[in-house]
Amino acid sequence: MFYAKVLGKTYSNFKHYSYEGIEIKIIQDINPETAELINKPLFALDAVGVGIGEYVIYEVSVEASYAFEEKKVLTDAAITAIVDSVDLMPKENKNDNR
Repeated sequence: MFYAKVLGKTYSNFKHYSYEGIEIKIIQDINPETAELINKPLFALDAVGVGIGEYVIYEVSVEASYAFEEKKVLTDAAITAIVDSVDLMPKENKNDNR
C-alpha cells in the first residue's frame, strides 16, 4: 500500500469497457513524515469515490485490480481507501525496542 494525495481527475469519452463507471484520478505519493509530495504523479482508478485534495491509500500491480470485486479491470494502480488522519511515533522513540 502507498500513501498519496489526489491532484486531479481525468475526462475521457473513449476508454476500455471494463472502466465503465470508474473515474481515473491523478495522484502523487506523499512522504508521511513531512507531508511533502514525492515521486512523479500517476493515474489510478478510483474504487472508493475520492475527491480532489484528499489523501488516499492505493495499491499497485496485480493487487490493484482486486479493488474491483464485481468485475475484471485492467489497471496498474487503484485507490482503495481515504485517509482521515496519520499518527506517527515521534522520531526520538522510533528505535526504542521496548
